[in-house]
Amino acid sequence: MPLTVSDVLQVPALAVGRPVVRAGRAGLGTEVRWVHVSEQRRPAGTLSGGDLVLSIGAAIADPATDHADYLAELRDAGAVALVVELGQHLTTLPSTLVQAARRLRFPLVELRDTVRFIEVTEVVHARLLNDQYTRLQFTQTVTETFRSLLVAAAGVDEVVERAARLLGAPVVLEDLAHRAIGFAGEPARSLLRDWGARSRQAHATAPGTGTGWPEVPVGPPGERWGRLVVPRRVTDPGRASLVLRQAGETVTVLTRIAAATPATALEPQGRLLADLLDGRAGDDDERARAQALGFDPTGPFLVLVATTAAPGDRVVRDAVGDLRLSALVGVLRPGRVGVVVSGADAETPAHLRAHLDHDRVPVLATAARVAPTFDRLPGLLIEALRAADVALAFPQPGAFVWRPRDLGARGLAADLGDDRRLAGYVDDQLGPLLGMAAPRREPLLATLRAYLDSGGRMTGFAERIGVGRATAYGRLEKLAGVLDRDLTDPYQRTSIHLALLAYDGGRAQDGGATRPTAARSPASRSSP
Repeated sequence: MPLTVSDVLQVPALAVGRPVVRAGRAGLGTEVRWVHVSEQRRPAGTLSGGDLVLSIGAAIADPATDHADYLAELRDAGAVALVVELGQHLTTLPSTLVQAARRLRFPLVELRDTVRFIEVTEVVHARLLNDQYTRLQFTQTVTETFRSLLVAAAGVDEVVERAARLLGAPVVLEDLAHRAIGFAGEPARSLLRDWGARSRQAHATAPGTGTGWPEVPVGPPGERWGRLVVPRRVTDPGRASLVLRQAGETVTVLTRIAAATPATALEPQGRLLADLLDGRAGDDDERARAQALGFDPTGPFLVLVATTAAPGDRVVRDAVGDLRLSALVGVLRPGRVGVVVSGADAETPAHLRAHLDHDRVPVLATAARVAPTFDRLPGLLIEALRAADVALAFPQPGAFVWRPRDLGARGLAADLGDDRRLAGYVDDQLGPLLGMAAPRREPLLATLRAYLDSGGRMTGFAERIGVGRATAYGRLEKLAGVLDRDLTDPYQRTSIHLALLAYDGGRAQDGGATRPTAARSPASRSSP
C-alpha cells in the first residue's frame, strides 16, 4: 500500500510536533515517494517528484519571498505537501501563505512543537525503501505466477482465480455485453448479483472516482472481446493495475492459442450446466451465475441434450443462435451437449432439428416435461442425458428427436446394462448366432435386424434386404434354423428382438466391440 501524506503525519517522530492541517486537506491521500528537508526559496531542480517537504520556515520568513510563487514552485517541482515547524523563524504561518495554499489546494501543515527532522526522514525513508522492496517482490511474484500459467497452458478460470488470490479481492472476467464468464474471490450470489446493471454503471464511471472499478481490456488490440475487473474500490490502484494487466495479457494469449473467441462464454455455461447436473441448483450461486451470463433463471425451461462428435458444441450453439433462443449451451461430458432454453414452446425441438446437421448431431433428446422453476433443472438434465445415451446406443432409422417415452424396451435394456441376468438372457436367445465367426455372424445379424425392424412383415423385410419375397423366405428360414426359433411367432420374435436390442446396446457402449459368448446347441435351449 502506498505511503500517503496522511500516513507520514501519523509517524510518531512527526506526530509529537502536533501537526495541524491549514490547507489542502483533500490532498492528504496523495502518495509520498520521499521526504525532503529544504529552506530554499527556489526549490525547482532539487525535488524528484512525490516529495513531502519539511521546513523550519526560514525561506517563508524571508521578506523577499513571494508566498504564492513559493508554493507554486514547490507544487510544480513535484512536492506533494509542505510541513512547517513553528518556533525558530515563525510563530504562526503567514496568512498570505495559507491563502495561497488554499487556492492551490496544496497540503500545508504546521507543527506546533519541535520535531527532529532527521528522525522523521530516517523512519519514513526506511518505510519507503521497505515498501519499494515489497512492491518489487510482489511484481516478481505476479510475473512468475502468470508466466507459469501461460507455460502450463492453464485454463482461463485458473488465471482469474490466481488474480483474485494475489489481490485478496474478487475478480470478474466479463465479455463486452457485460456477461460474467469467469469469476473468483466471492460467492456468486453476492458477487454477481444484478451483474449486468452494476457493471454498466461502473464501466461508465472513471476508475478511482468512487463508483468506477479497476479494469483492463482482454483480447488483442483491435479485437478486444472482454474485460477483467475488480468490482469494488481498492486501496492500492497500482497493485490492482499490475495484477489485472498481467492476468488480462495471459487470458488473451491462452485464448489466442486455443483459437478461442469471446464466446469462451460457452465454457462457463458448460460448467454451470455440469454443476446443475451434479444437483447444486438449490444453491443461489447457480441462479446468480445464470443471470450474470444473461440468462433469465425464472423459467419455464425446456431441457435438451444433443449427441455430437467432439468438439460438437459449436454446431449446437450456432443452431441456437440462428433461432435466437435464450439458452444455456454447454458440454456436459464428451459427446453430450446440454441445452436449457428459457421460454421455449413445443415446436422448439423440431425447429432445432431443422437447423442441425444430422451427421454431426445424430440425436437430440429432450426431457419428458418442461421445468417450471430453476431448481427442477437437475432432474430433467439427468432425464434428457439418459434419453440421449440410450438413443445413441440403440439407433433407430429415421429417429432424431427422442423423448423418454420413446425409449421403450431400449430404455429397459439400457437400465439393466451389464446385469448378468441380461447377459444370460442374450446368450439364451442369440447364443448360436453370436458364437459364429464374424464373417458369418455379422451378415446374419444384419438380416435379423432387418426382419425385426420390419415388424415380421415379409414384404417390408424383402425390401429392406433388397431381394424378392422368395429369397427373403429362404433367409428367414435359415435364421430360424440357426436360432432354433419360430420367428413368425410374435412372442418368440419379441423375445429375440429384446435380446438383440440388449446386445446392440452393449456393443455400442463398448465402442463396437463384439462381446464374447458361448455357442450352445439347439437342444440346450427352450422356447420362451
